Amino acid sequence: MDLDFTVVLIGGPPGAGKTTLGRNLAARLGFASLTVDDLVTVGRILTDEVSHPAFHKIARVGATAYYTNNPGERLVADSIEVEEAMWPAVERVIASHVATKGPIVMDWWLLSPRKIAALAIPKVRSLWLNIDSVALTERERRNVGFFGEPPGSEQILSNFMYRSLWRNDLVASQAAESGLPIVQLRGDEPPHDVVERALELLELDRR
Repeated sequence: MDLDFTVVLIGGPPGAGKTTLGRNLAARLGFASLTVDDLVTVGRILTDEVSHPAFHKIARVGATAYYTNNPGERLVADSIEVEEAMWPAVERVIASHVATKGPIVMDWWLLSPRKIAALAIPKVRSLWLNIDSVALTERERRNVGFFGEPPGSEQILSNFMYRSLWRNDLVASQAAESGLPIVQLRGDEPPHDVVERALELLELDRR
């Protein structure tokens, strides 16, 4: 592929496969790879609850209690706060790679198609994952053990999936509205097939 872009951004709900696609796509393109969740972790380390409360809500009570005791609507509201708190840093990282730091693939579940469509930065492309809701729920059901499988694991899954499915729908609608390429997933595709589809969409998007 004759590339005319320096940054590829991958958005979509938690569990859709963004980081896997990001790493595999970066390897195919010869780009660096970054998941923005790592920047959020750095932000949490370098800040406190007073200066950046959005970064510390889960850590303050622990993941199990946070996802058990907060309804899906609260998780959505908290995630929007994290998105807004991180966006200036994300925008700066994108701009710096276009200007001087070189090619990179970045993924994050809180990337907003509307924000990306409005970026006044050249050489940036984006891909948006939209996954079948039943497949996503079953995938995350298998991952509830990440929280230690407490007695309330079904409540954790319910609250977590409320937020994930909200994001799945939001990303799809905003990407379609903005004319940005969407990778539609059944949830059982081999990683290689997803990469090939992503490359095809990137090629089409530059024409």
